[in-house]
Amino acid sequence: MLSVSLLLSVGPFFGESRRVTTGPSNKADFHVSTVGSDDWSGLLSEPDARRTDGPFASLDRARRAVREMKGRGSKKNAVVLIRKGLYRLSKTVVFGPEDSGRGDSTVTYAAWPGEKAVFSAGVEIRGWRKLTARPPGLPEAAVGKVWVADVPRINGAPWRFHTLYDAEGLLRRARSDGFVPTARGKRDVLHFPKGKLRNWPNLEDVDIVIRPHHAWVVNILPLLSVNEKTNVARTAIPGTYALNELHFLKGTKSCWVENVIEALDKPGEWVLNSKEGKLLLWPRGQTPPCGVTAPRLRELVRVEGLIDKDGPKDSPVRNIRFRGLTFTHGERDLLTSSDAGLQHDWEMHDKANAMVRLRGAENCAIEQCRFVHGGGTAIRIDLHGRSNRIAGNRIEHIGGTGVLLCGYGPGTKDVNKKNLVYNNHIHHIGEIHPHSPGIMVWQSGANRIANNLIRNTPYAGIILSGVMTDFFSKGDARELVRTIRWREIGPKRGGRTAEQVRPFLHTRNNIVEYNEIHHAMEQLADGNAIYIRGAGRDNVIRRNYIHHLLAPTSMQAAIRTDGGQRDTLIAENLIYKCVSQGIKLKLNNRAENNVIADLIEGRHCGKTRPVAYLALREGPMTGAAIKRNILYHSGSRARFYDQGSATRRRKPALSKDADTDFNIYYCAGSPELGSETLARQQRDGVDARSMAVDPLFVDPARGDFRLKPNSPALKLGIIPIDLSKIGLRKAR
Repeated sequence: MLSVSLLLSVGPFFGESRRVTTGPSNKADFHVSTVGSDDWSGLLSEPDARRTDGPFASLDRARRAVREMKGRGSKKNAVVLIRKGLYRLSKTVVFGPEDSGRGDSTVTYAAWPGEKAVFSAGVEIRGWRKLTARPPGLPEAAVGKVWVADVPRINGAPWRFHTLYDAEGLLRRARSDGFVPTARGKRDVLHFPKGKLRNWPNLEDVDIVIRPHHAWVVNILPLLSVNEKTNVARTAIPGTYALNELHFLKGTKSCWVENVIEALDKPGEWVLNSKEGKLLLWPRGQTPPCGVTAPRLRELVRVEGLIDKDGPKDSPVRNIRFRGLTFTHGERDLLTSSDAGLQHDWEMHDKANAMVRLRGAENCAIEQCRFVHGGGTAIRIDLHGRSNRIAGNRIEHIGGTGVLLCGYGPGTKDVNKKNLVYNNHIHHIGEIHPHSPGIMVWQSGANRIANNLIRNTPYAGIILSGVMTDFFSKGDARELVRTIRWREIGPKRGGRTAEQVRPFLHTRNNIVEYNEIHHAMEQLADGNAIYIRGAGRDNVIRRNYIHHLLAPTSMQAAIRTDGGQRDTLIAENLIYKCVSQGIKLKLNNRAENNVIADLIEGRHCGKTRPVAYLALREGPMTGAAIKRNILYHSGSRARFYDQGSATRRRKPALSKDADTDFNIYYCAGSPELGSETLARQQRDGVDARSMAVDPLFVDPARGDFRLKPNSPALKLGIIPIDLSKIGLRKAR
């Protein structure tokens, strides 16, 4: 297990100094322009005077030109520059092994310096006309304000899109008032209050959106049938869990229906009837709809190697880089019966749901790009993904996850590793799938997740995850079980112990550092700024600044090790003004040199609960450490420990079973609370050299937690946390 002292001596780890970004240049091998032609040479940046030659018109034609150049034996770096404008994609642009840079050479596709090149998967909807006759069910508030357009068929079939955009971004599907399921159902059976659902003529267009039993996931499930007499509905795809009311938040209106005309009651909402080929929209403004766009693709760009999914050998794409491009108008993901879910179905395994996807890639890069107004995930690195760089991007207002590193399921194949996710600004993600995290690492190891700013998320900021032991003894299930590579780990029967599973958990040796996370957990509950569970050993969460997690529910902690997670170091993090809990610690994980300050009381099951700076939840804590932490509260009511609870499935977690010492406990409004905590700890035989004194921060009222030169924390060996190194770095 890594210690803080060892961490201080570690040099650059896939760091930002690994490569130097040079200044912008307009020198290129090929050019692409909205006024170009794929019949031209692509060698010119603008059409010539006679319009007989000039740039290409499409990214795909430029890709083919680079492939042809490499095929002639060229080993030099290749550059394609893309001029400003909107490029609409009707099919995914796919880069294969033949598009790789030869040897150590690179192939770069970049925006022309200072220009904005936008790739969109959208098709503009035209032919709008005012809706004159009032269709059955249209609310009174919408009469005279709705416009209608005909939707073309695609290859003879109804075009059933699920997201829609205007110039301001995502337009919301018409959404009914929320309700509480009336009885316990099954994963595909919903009991609803009378009158809330109907057997609509176009039922295939209607979705149930529900938080199924648990507070941490939202399912979007297509309806299969509705019985208006029994008030029972069935869904075409099962939920992650039973379609019940929320377990710990009873009475919460956790379910609603989308895309029905009865709910079209606000500006910016729309309804699609694919059976009739009609799109109804109440525009945001007073003018006729203009620039309304529906997506045709989930993937805009895919870099895909030759994947040997059942064997040991992949042939990845290498050395392709995208820089300075904008990607927009991607379609959202749809659940299917064949999906294999990651933990809690927060994401799906090896699925085409990201605007840019690397599937079998090494030493590729996505840099200084913008991902905006998409329905799904922004960036995925799937299966085989080594030494790729995701840096300097802006990811905002999308429906799913920001960045996902997703390796092979548990087995012997471990080829998703050593990637860098650095200096990305990720905000307002999860706008359609609210459980989507800013960054998720699943079965992927030795990555560095550093200097990212993640804010305004409905759920978690960063998730490190794998497969928990009990899933190795379950029958077929979408969540996790379908990802397990049984042919590599042995027969499915009989289950596995934690020690037997450990070699197959590849989310290990990751470093999550220098990230700033704030205003996460704005919508769902039972989540965290940084969360780890089902991962392998020796993950390090250090030097992160987590602040202003303000969701009212107490079902959250800033940093959390969840059930069964071991061998994790949480060090030198600053946690400030977060609701409920600072660090939730279990088993042999270690919390060292953290500052947790001014936590805020939350509510649980309708009751106010005092904060818990350290919540200990699963024992025994043999091998754990709670050392050199400062727990500081400026008010008069605080609880520094919440520990000792046990259940039928877990043993009590107690600080006296850990290596607990050199801590500071201080409550400025009631100093005796710190003294009482320290006395209890010392009676238990720990915290012998800890103190209940003012740590002497420079200005804690203003969030300045630097230590004054005479701070007693320095005498305890507590290392000051340098906030100047945390968060976004300036572009170089």
